[in-house]
Order: sequence, then structure tokens, then C-alpha cells
Amino acid sequence: MSSKHQITGNIGLYHVARELSVFGWNVILTTRNAKGADLYACSGDERTIHPIQVKTQSGKPEDTSLGLQPESLVTPWWVFVVQARTADICCYLLSLDQVRSNMTRDPGTRSLKPEGERIWWLDRRFSTPGSDREITGAKSAWELLGVPRSL
Repeated sequence: MSSKHQITGNIGLYHVARELSVFGWNVILTTRNAKGADLYACSGDERTIHPIQVKTQSGKPEDTSLGLQPESLVTPWWVFVVQARTADICCYLLSLDQVRSNMTRDPGTRSLKPEGERIWWLDRRFSTPGSDREITGAKSAWELLGVPRSL
């Protein structure tokens, strides 16, 4: 039986696959919970392949956990899907460099954890429509992947 979180993840994953397909990409989904990318966007001529990590929020955006070791993040493209369970579903496409340059570490003031145990986060305001820190250039920015070539 699927949990609410799994269904939310599926909503985001399939929404991103649909959006990429509309834009002209062939989309290949990976096995759920596999290490690495969640899907691959491939051009028709198979010369361009983009691994993509998808992070989905069901309602209003929340901070996204990036784990303890940001240097282990390798997927070059990330899509943050917000408001997935609403009619206002929205996607933000960021490169790995943008994710790394915008992530912050838990300061430890509430968790009281030592530095080595404090998680890295991407602030929810980067993917909150209308926020003072919204990365507007990433909103539905499928063109950042380029134009998929076909045979």
C-alpha cells in the first residue's frame, strides 16, 4: 500500500515527466528510491541526456533536506515541485550549481547537534511563488535544458 508521501512523490515525478514531454523531451523514469536521478530527459537523437532529481512538496513549500554531505550530490538538474496536490502546481528547475550556491546548513540553534550532524537545506522561499527570495528565472524554466534535437 502506498503512503501519502509516495503518492505526492509520484504526482511530482509524473508532472515533471509530462512537462518535459510537452517541451519535446523523451522521458525515462528510474526505479523509485534508487540512488541518483529520478528521471532522464533524452533528445530524440539520443545525443543529449539530462539526469534530473525531483523533490516534491504536497502543499505550500517547505525547506528541502539535502542531507549531511552536499558534496555527494551529483545529479546535474533538480526540479522542485510545489503545491503538488493543488491546482496551482508549480515547478522550479535548478542546476546543481544553483542548488549548492543557495543551500544553507542547520545552524544548530534548535537542534543542538554538532556541526558534523547538521543537515543542509534549500530554503522554501526559493521555490515559493511571490516570495522575496523566489528564483523566478527557474519557474517552469524547461528551456534551460536546451531544445531537444530529433532524428
